[in-house]
Amino acid sequence: MKTNIKIKKIISQSITPFAGKWIALIDGQVIESATSLDMLMMKVRRTQLHKKPSIMLVPRKDEGPYIL
Repeated sequence: MKTNIKIKKIISQSITPFAGKWIALIDGQVIESATSLDMLMMKVRRTQLHKKPSIMLVPRKDEGPYIL
């Protein structure tokens, strides 16, 4: 259980500068960011990746977490 808490803490610290933006993550590292999903997907398609990235919208401080 402690491992999950550490991973969440590392990811939350590393994505703070991306608040309000869309990001693509591979292995917990941000590889691309953009202000719109369309722009992010265009950047991701142009980048040669070794894995399929996870895509998410980073909430701003005044917004709650997104739950789908």
